[in-house]
Amino acid sequence: MKILIVDDRKENLLALEAVLTSPDYQLMFASSGEEALRCLLKDDFAVIILDVQMPGMDGFETARLIRARKRHEGTPIIFITAIYQSAENIKQGYSLGAIDYLFKPFNPEMLKFKIEAFVKLHFNKKQIKLQNELLQQHAIKLEALNESLEQTTSDLRKAEALARVIGETSIDSVITMDASGSVIRSNPAITAMFGYEQEELQGQHVSILFPKDYVDFLNENALVMSKRRKIQDAVAIHKNGMTFPVEIQIGRSSIEGQQIIVWSIRDITERKQLEKERGDRCKTLERLVQERTCELFQTNEKLREEILQRNKVGKKLIETNLRITNILESITDIFFALDFEWRFIIVNKVAEKYWQKDRKELIGRIIWEVFPELIPKFQPFLQRSMNTREAVHFEFKAQHSNAPYEVHVYPSEEGLSVYCQDISERRMFEKEMARLDRLNLVGQMAAGIGHEVRNPMTTIRGFLQLLGAKEELKQCKGYFELMIEELDRANSIISEFLSLAKNKTVDLKPLSLNSLIENLFPLIQAGAMLSDKNIIIELQDIEVLYLDEKEIRQLILNLVRNGMEAMPGSGTLTIRTFSDGGEVVLSVQDEGTGIKAGIIEKVGTPFFTTKEDGTGLGLATCHSIAARHNANIEIDTGESGTTFFVRFKSHK
Repeated sequence: MKILIVDDRKENLLALEAVLTSPDYQLMFASSGEEALRCLLKDDFAVIILDVQMPGMDGFETARLIRARKRHEGTPIIFITAIYQSAENIKQGYSLGAIDYLFKPFNPEMLKFKIEAFVKLHFNKKQIKLQNELLQQHAIKLEALNESLEQTTSDLRKAEALARVIGETSIDSVITMDASGSVIRSNPAITAMFGYEQEELQGQHVSILFPKDYVDFLNENALVMSKRRKIQDAVAIHKNGMTFPVEIQIGRSSIEGQQIIVWSIRDITERKQLEKERGDRCKTLERLVQERTCELFQTNEKLREEILQRNKVGKKLIETNLRITNILESITDIFFALDFEWRFIIVNKVAEKYWQKDRKELIGRIIWEVFPELIPKFQPFLQRSMNTREAVHFEFKAQHSNAPYEVHVYPSEEGLSVYCQDISERRMFEKEMARLDRLNLVGQMAAGIGHEVRNPMTTIRGFLQLLGAKEELKQCKGYFELMIEELDRANSIISEFLSLAKNKTVDLKPLSLNSLIENLFPLIQAGAMLSDKNIIIELQDIEVLYLDEKEIRQLILNLVRNGMEAMPGSGTLTIRTFSDGGEVVLSVQDEGTGIKAGIIEKVGTPFFTTKEDGTGLGLATCHSIAARHNANIEIDTGESGTTFFVRFKSHK
């Protein structure tokens, strides 16, 4: 429990601390009224011991401000004073909410007992408050459960009443029985159909309603409910002994572990008579037809063959139409058809998803009324195809995602058929192919001229070293060293240039990407410390990949160097590894200002750079290394920084 002691004299605070020190208390001290009020803004206290006489804000004023806050209006305050001992001062102290008024010197044991009592009182108040809150929560839960129970009870009553009304008003006999076939309940229709009262059948075996030769049928089919069909034809027997045909619909359920079988029995005497009359009539007609002349018979046979042929053709047309419908529903492109009045006649599922409308809302409605925003984009092209009866192709940007779509409009006998294909991946593929073509061209150039350029450079470097060693040219040694450094820098650029070569061989070996990063970490951290940067690595468990260690080291160092250079001041660079689906991902995240939208597509292009002293080959080299490892590089950038993701294919 926290206790606040307020006194402007340090020796008094030490005396009170010595008296009240206990493992059960957390003592906090304030040397003025203002400091005490600041403590109360942060914490709640079980009791406040407040000196009356203090410079600036005295104890009375401090107590008045404490009581003014609703949060602390009940906090116990004990005044301690050595001077203000008059009745008027004591009265003033109690009027400001004090619960006790002690005079110095005070009795330490009495003060300890008082503080202990107030702490217990504060603890009990907190416990009571907590219990009240728990009780309120339980009361709310019980009220919600009660409402749910009342609603469930009401629904069950409604369902029971509905079932009772249906059973009592049905002209079919409804019998409920247990698994052994004993009748539990029946509806009033049983009397009209079988002649038995409901009370007579209760407890009887259902076989009383069927002739004896139907016992096998009852045991094998009806009671166990055939899995092949739930409707059975049978012959029933009336109480007076007359038999009649019936149709039995069988249902089965389990209530509280008890198997319940329900039969709905319908008298089909009239239907059987109609079927018999229809059969007799058909036989009579067949006989009359047979008695006709042979010519009429042959004509009838030809007509029958023609009907069969037409049925086959119709069946094929239906199958073809179903096949076309399945194709339209299975394609990933938007498809819809319009009649000559611009009304929707066909809409596939992809079109429903794109427009966020059900086809029931679209079929039969005019497209320009449903989607007036399409008039400037679609109407000129669709009108031209409608007028010229020729196919029309055009592109547009999607309304919701701004993705590019390629539209093909074809005239038909009913109007127009329109296909809309998302070509976002194609556009990305075309851009990637263009970038790869540029890299391939640079690689071919690198392979062709790298050797020829390095030979004269080697010769020049050797002569410069030789001339720099001569005593008579000692005064020019600084110039020679500068030229050698520039040659070495040019050679480094050529090395990066050569790393873009497409036909460069890689030495792939099983390698732990995490181990490679951990080995590079001291080198990376040393470079970060020099530029006042912070490096964090977060490595998850990933599988071993087939990598060229030298090239992957170069890729990591290039990405890390770019990330640190992207942060002009101090910042944190985070290196992560993790698995994503079937890929192993390496990410390098900086806290720079991000890459501008106008140049994001140019990033990775050889010789393109935003740095004053950059060559534009670092990221191009990373792309080449990723391509040789069958990996992809993705960029996520924004105002809070940029993240490069290198996605390696899993070998599992």
